[in-house]
Amino acid sequence: MNSFKKILVSLTMAAAISSVSTAAFAKPAGEEAVTTAVTSTIASLEQALSLMEKGGDNEAVNKAIGTARQQQKEFRFEVTERQRQKAVNMLVRAQNELKGGNLQPAEQSLREGLASFKEMKAIYDKTH
Repeated sequence: MNSFKKILVSLTMAAAISSVSTAAFAKPAGEEAVTTAVTSTIASLEQALSLMEKGGDNEAVNKAIGTARQQQKEFRFEVTERQRQKAVNMLVRAQNELKGGNLQPAEQSLREGLASFKEMKAIYDKTH
């Protein structure tokens, strides 16, 4: 009976350790949302830039930038937070220039914002 108790305790401990270890190695739930947010933000900005280069409708370009601004809200990474805020300010500047009909400064701000988001994604990917 004493041996049976020892085996039972050992099996229980082994089961508890293995269940904890799988949870410890699991990918954090929010990590996928962050990756999706930065990827979709970059895609929307590239779409806006493509529309702008093709001489597309300013309203369509503005909408694509607006979509990117909404998507970037889920991209929360402490290391790049200040850079994200600056990149969003570039996107706001691009939208304002676009509304004012200043296409060249709008395109420049859009390119800077896109480059900044690509850099942030590289930093995020390197640390995760």
